Amino acid sequence: MKTFFLSILLILIFCEIKADVLDNFVGNANTIYVIRLKNGDLLTGQLIDIIEDSGEMGSSIKFRTQIGTTTIYGSEIIEIIIKDDLNRHSHRAFIMPTAEPIGKNHFVGNYMIALFYAGFGIYDYVSVTAGRSVIPTVLRQDQISVLNVKATLYTLDWESMKGGMSIAIGGNLAFINDRNRFSHLFTNITFTGDRTDITGMVFMKTGQDELYEYRFAERVYNSFYANNSFGIGMGLTTKFSERHDLYFVGELWNTDIAKITNTGLIGAIRLQNSSFSADFGLMYFTPFTLIPVVNFIWTPF
Repeated sequence: MKTFFLSILLILIFCEIKADVLDNFVGNANTIYVIRLKNGDLLTGQLIDIIEDSGEMGSSIKFRTQIGTTTIYGSEIIEIIIKDDLNRHSHRAFIMPTAEPIGKNHFVGNYMIALFYAGFGIYDYVSVTAGRSVIPTVLRQDQISVLNVKATLYTLDWESMKGGMSIAIGGNLAFINDRNRFSHLFTNITFTGDRTDITGMVFMKTGQDELYEYRFAERVYNSFYANNSFGIGMGLTTKFSERHDLYFVGELWNTDIAKITNTGLIGAIRLQNSSFSADFGLMYFTPFTLIPVVNFIWTPF
């Protein structure tokens, strides 16, 4: 697992070893862009001109914002994003993967304080996410490990309005304690709009085991999860307003459609920018169980 995360880190570092952002930027005067600076600021506006300069400061751009026109050097810019593509977290709802690829939005995250995970994309086709828990007082062999691999097979942009559609297939593998393995195959479809993204998912449990016994500290739990059972899920992400940073995130899923008691629901508020997001919400299970949930994602690249 340590080797795996080291490999992810090296990939992310390699992805950042690149030329000046402006070297391959052409731009369109009629397009609204968002520029992310190295100091964390976001500037929204329109391109006026690209100024090429081989001097010490390098190339720069003239950029018109709501508060005036400014000159920005390429050495100060991390990336230039079309405003409609600003949401760097579209590859997931809360914890459920959407059909959208991770692409260049590599990230590291923390779920419920105790589970650390990371994700990276290979072009706009393959997305990989993996994590490992560090629950206090729980032995190493009783921790949780997860791996999710997704392939985005098809993407389409609507011609008559903003947004589009993506279709993906994938699989995941999870260990609750080293002895208990859960694996699934899934397919999902995501519809994206101007402010709202909706994802539908169908998944199937694979493997041999059906009875599971796992331990956390001094407590022992038992569960039954039938092989070849089908589950369904739905994810929703929508902006509250024209602001970039405030979203509602919801998920509804059932791990076995033959049992209504296998249903879960998450509702959360997401505060995000182009490099960080924080989700705060509640998770509900049947029979009545309500717990607070948090999820933090850092996308520094």
